[in-house]
Amino acid sequence: MLNALRTTFRSLARTPGFAVLTVAVLALGVGTSTVIFSVVHALLLKPLRYADSSQLVAIQSRHLEQGTSVLAPATFMDLARESHSFTSVAAQQYDYVSLTHAAAPARLTGIMATADYFKLFGVAPLLGRTWVPAETRMGANGVVVLGENLWRREFGGRDSIIGQTITLDERPFVVIGVMPEAFIDPWGNSELWRPAAMNGPDVHERFERYWSTFGRLRPGVTLEQARSELATLGRNLQRRYPSAYRGWGLDVADLQGAIVGQYRQGLLLLLGAVGCVMLVTCANVAGLSIVRSVGLRRARAIRAALGASATRLALQSLGESLLLALAGGALGVLLARWGVRAVVAAVSDGSLPRADEIGLNLPVLLSALGLTLATGVAFGLAPAWSAARARGADALKDGARGTAGRAPARVRSALVVGEIALAVVLLVAAGLLARSLGSMLSRPAGLRTEQLLAVGLALAPHRYDDAAKRRSEYDRILEGVAALPGVESAGLSTTMPFTWGMTLSLAPVGPGGGAGSAQAYYDSVSPGFFRAAAVPLLAGRIFGAGDDAGGPPVAIVSARTAQRFFGAANPLGRHLRSPEASPGPAAEFEIVGVVGDVLREGLAARDVPLQVYRPLAQRPTSFGTLIVHTTVRADSLTESIKKAIWRVDPDQAIGAVNPVSRLVSDSVSEARLYAALFGLFAGLAMLLAVIGVYGVVADGVAQRTREFGVRSALGARPEDILALVARQGIVLVLAGAALGVLTCLGAVRFLQAFVFGVSLHDPVVILAVAGTLVLAALGACVAPAWRAARLDPATALRSD
Repeated sequence: MLNALRTTFRSLARTPGFAVLTVAVLALGVGTSTVIFSVVHALLLKPLRYADSSQLVAIQSRHLEQGTSVLAPATFMDLARESHSFTSVAAQQYDYVSLTHAAAPARLTGIMATADYFKLFGVAPLLGRTWVPAETRMGANGVVVLGENLWRREFGGRDSIIGQTITLDERPFVVIGVMPEAFIDPWGNSELWRPAAMNGPDVHERFERYWSTFGRLRPGVTLEQARSELATLGRNLQRRYPSAYRGWGLDVADLQGAIVGQYRQGLLLLLGAVGCVMLVTCANVAGLSIVRSVGLRRARAIRAALGASATRLALQSLGESLLLALAGGALGVLLARWGVRAVVAAVSDGSLPRADEIGLNLPVLLSALGLTLATGVAFGLAPAWSAARARGADALKDGARGTAGRAPARVRSALVVGEIALAVVLLVAAGLLARSLGSMLSRPAGLRTEQLLAVGLALAPHRYDDAAKRRSEYDRILEGVAALPGVESAGLSTTMPFTWGMTLSLAPVGPGGGAGSAQAYYDSVSPGFFRAAAVPLLAGRIFGAGDDAGGPPVAIVSARTAQRFFGAANPLGRHLRSPEASPGPAAEFEIVGVVGDVLREGLAARDVPLQVYRPLAQRPTSFGTLIVHTTVRADSLTESIKKAIWRVDPDQAIGAVNPVSRLVSDSVSEARLYAALFGLFAGLAMLLAVIGVYGVVADGVAQRTREFGVRSALGARPEDILALVARQGIVLVLAGAALGVLTCLGAVRFLQAFVFGVSLHDPVVILAVAGTLVLAALGACVAPAWRAARLDPATALRSD
């Protein structure tokens, strides 16, 4: 074994250029593949961090026209009583909570959860305990379970926190437990958990849907069986409560699939792209191995003549390939460590679910090892077969000077054509995604993006327990912030575009309206919101002093909303109502203005969402987002704005503070990630293809040195030799480019869901890519062609 290893090392040492280039090419291929597989493994293959996570499902409401939604609380209660497919069901509702009487007031994202929440997920607390049924009843003492990160950040990681009282929303809560950092809610946002009152008024609500619901399947129950039972339950609810469930049914989905959502298709696409890179890598290394194998024919024939068996020669050749593959794989894993860190940093804004789980764990490293060994075998088979066929008599032949006939050259040329074709496919995909990203970034957001700051606020519900108190607090905050130097204007909205929002089902009142109801974003805003955010008024008026609690209910709608409900008719003076709202005067309101559309779901959203604005004075919510237009760099006023708010209320909790330009940019983070990764893959494939073309042409020049000497001696001019050599490269490049373009015409359909504002068969992209690759590959022909043209005939003839 040691002798064989020494022989292998000596053989590789005789061709150091081949060894170094092979290891480098393999490192790039294995490294990029490992990075992408680490992402795919974390999101699609790795089980969720819950006990028996394959049994967990997400339960949803589904409407034929309005899509999916979470459940109304009363629907959850019916489900918990009547379903038999689950061992337990639980629900959660996000809420903002103010932590006061701490170093600084803070707005935290919390969860109100039902009784069996922690039982369903099966994760034990790090410290203390979770709640018991008696603590989920109205009137019970307030208890809270903290997340480990919050516990360490705000309370110093003290074990003594268990049993202590903290102040949330101006109310005392006893800390009963701390959940480990590994436990997060399915959507990864919560910092603490409180029990929802299971006998409170919310549990009778059937119209408003705001409880995210999860279930654990009973042993032996399949997802399809659970779906069938929920469909029956949904039909029963439609019969019993027709006004609340008209058009609505119940559905269930695998929880891991629900969390990954739209990213599944994109990740599979990236996996396919990196597979193309590995094919190009293998083709490139196989071509290099063929050239080296041809060069070693004489040495192997001599060894065969001296008694070396065909099996020994083949195993040595295969051993060399595996050794190079292992070296390339090891270097690739080191590159992958850097690549994984870069990907995690790129998605640190929370745009990618489960991003904190991406890493080089054991399954990923084993897959990298398997890929490395498979690659080594793949590109080592041809040289091993050639070595096995070596004959001792070949050593005596005059032709044993390094040529091997036309077959190896044809194989290598075919490999290069394939490399070029795959590179064209990846380059076209990268070009389409880049143009799509540019198209997204050029879309008008519908509001001001520069010098605009968004500041999250949450009023303590027990201190600001009525509408008048909330209106007064918001007015004082707006007045204090607007008076700051550098502030041009300020406004307030319930939710912030490009982050999240709440929707309400709305329908037109009276004849002439659009058919049926539709979900629209529903926000309360101050009159200054439209000025601060620069949302243009298209018709009617904005809110004024008369639109207060004593005035008639009014609303401003976006242009898309007006068109959806009223078509070309004038929407001013018309009314909208909420069929899902509790009956009363506030369930219907008059439209007094029409403003421009805001792409609040992000620049990547294909559809313009519906939006309805209500006056903050008529509907003051307990949380909101302060919008501040500045005359200076927006984030430079962060501390001044916080101090102005705390001058109004020293205990006012303040949440995230973000320049709106960053929020807009983050809305295309997924598209930016795909474009960057495809660009990386395409660039790598093009580099490898160019190396392949250079290798074929350079090898051809070396093999035909004597021929070029004869041609020169017979009167051929240097430009004739140059054209002869270049023609070989041109044929390969054009054949590969043509094959690649034809492949693209069918392959680009997989990009349909990821391309916005660009034709999948955009001739500009296809021609630009093909032209760029052709020029780059032809450039690779220049050096060997120039070297051939400058050969001295006498030298060339002596080389044989």
